[in-house]
Amino acid sequence: MGNRERIVAAAVELMNQSGSVVGTTQLAAHLSISPGNLYYHFRNREEILAEVLMRLTSDLDAVLELAPREQLDAHRLAEIFIGGAKVLWQYRFFFSSPLELVMKDEQLVDQYRSFCARGTGQVDTILERLLHIAAGPQGISAAERGKLAENLWVLWTSWPRYVEIVADAQVPEREILRNHEHLELLLKPYLDPEFYASVVSRTREFQVLDDLVPDPQQVR
Repeated sequence: MGNRERIVAAAVELMNQSGSVVGTTQLAAHLSISPGNLYYHFRNREEILAEVLMRLTSDLDAVLELAPREQLDAHRLAEIFIGGAKVLWQYRFFFSSPLELVMKDEQLVDQYRSFCARGTGQVDTILERLLHIAAGPQGISAAERGKLAENLWVLWTSWPRYVEIVADAQVPEREILRNHEHLELLLKPYLDPEFYASVVSRTREFQVLDDLVPDPQQVR
């Protein structure tokens, strides 16, 4: 791994641990490289954050992006819920302190806004296809569906900060990963009851599998 990759990985690691207070000096010290070496790759912390946000966008795209004619089933929707929760955990610092992280740089603010608009649009597309095959008792218009997509996005992005405040401690992984339970509940009135029950069953199966597979970072 080259120094550029190491810098980005260290930024994610340290900010997940300590939040937005982490700066370039701490990153260089953590990596045992000179500040000059760090500045050779990134002129400031905002450039590092822009790179992190680009990778966050790509990782979330891998979860939310649907193929042109892909039809959603309960298993695929469960994968989206669990995959989204894992991305949330991986980049939790960004969602705990988005304003503090991006407000000092106009380009970073624009990038974050684009990230939110992109994610909300992807969620709306998922809802559109989902309701086409598994609509429930509660009807919903296209305009209302757009608002529901925005509600889901806001709940997803704000979850780490909420848990961190309520727990008054560093955000535990299990609390982040249960975010999908609340997202599912928002969809319940709009989904066929049998389909909804199947989605919930499959997300719980994914959770059990994750609990049985040890985290390689914790195995020594």
